[in-house]
Amino acid sequence: MNALPCRGATTKAGALALALAAFTSAGAALPVNAAAQDEPPAHASAALTRNATSDVRSRHPGAACYEARVPVSVEKIGKAHIYGQLCQPRRGTATSRTVQLLVPGSTYNHTYYDMPVKSSRYSYVSKALDAGFSTFDIDRLTTGRSTLPPSSLYTLDSGTEAIHQVVARLRGGGIRNRTFDKVVWVGHSLGSSMAWAQAEKYDGDIDAFVLTGMSHVVRDEDPSGGGPAEDVPFEIRAMDDPKFRGRINDPGYWTTNAGMRQFFYYAAATDPAVIEADERFKDVSTAADSEGANLPPAQSPSRSIKVPTLLVVGDKDQYCTTGICTRESMLAHEGPYYSERADLEAIVVPDSGHNVQLHESAPRTNAAILQWIRDAMP
Repeated sequence: MNALPCRGATTKAGALALALAAFTSAGAALPVNAAAQDEPPAHASAALTRNATSDVRSRHPGAACYEARVPVSVEKIGKAHIYGQLCQPRRGTATSRTVQLLVPGSTYNHTYYDMPVKSSRYSYVSKALDAGFSTFDIDRLTTGRSTLPPSSLYTLDSGTEAIHQVVARLRGGGIRNRTFDKVVWVGHSLGSSMAWAQAEKYDGDIDAFVLTGMSHVVRDEDPSGGGPAEDVPFEIRAMDDPKFRGRINDPGYWTTNAGMRQFFYYAAATDPAVIEADERFKDVSTAADSEGANLPPAQSPSRSIKVPTLLVVGDKDQYCTTGICTRESMLAHEGPYYSERADLEAIVVPDSGHNVQLHESAPRTNAAILQWIRDAMP
């Protein structure tokens, strides 16, 4: 990925590049002071689960949904947990034995994929369940209800190591005693770029990848025709934001400044209620979220992906890598960064910004993604 501006960047181009590289996806934020979180006991051998909250059940009446805290042990950080919501169609089929692991981006958590605004339109979880798939919608390490370790100890390797352990539990029946035959990684922005590192380090973990809101080069210009004011920082320390004050005391955690979530959208094709919810449910990030080296295609970790891979970007997104972005231009640009075994395919969503699954076109976008997954899974 491109080199990123430092924290507190104030120029329009710098702020938007930082926004798109370090902040992605949408989620109901429930972070707490890391020291105050209850950790699973050292002897825990299975995910701690309970029935999902009533609002989750009401959004998915045709599914069985559970909350889970999956114990993980991460180098330097030690014992921690990943929070997620496991949903399965009540009528089990061969398709339901494929679980989609939903990995949101920076400053977002699980609600990106299950936005509580017009769920029939904006909830990817709902659409996946309707299509017969199971979902495990997670908060990455350092976000939401997952462990918030000291920011100085966290690296993206920590994040992928934790997710690797989650994948092992999904395959081995370690979450609600459900065993899944196949795991599809559905990522957004940072959740997509983490998939590159996951594939390089943990070959064989994942059966297919859907990578949304991400490419290897960020456009310098702002295709949406605007950005934050020159004198307004895009992000601030989470401890200085009223939403997190008193709950996060680590100065290494950051969040978007008030009113900045709109820049993840193409406003002309977005329901204002979604942007309002995005602002209300925003989450946090760390400096590690914007780490990344500019590597030539032959050295990119994404070349380690050896399973079917779909790229999904909005045509107004800076990660749609040419001035006039099309499926063909995305494949031409991104193809060298992937192996032939990835059988790379791409969808460019018209009139969409960075959050492709939260624009008014979401039903069509999600239907296309789910059809691709069905076709990719033999």
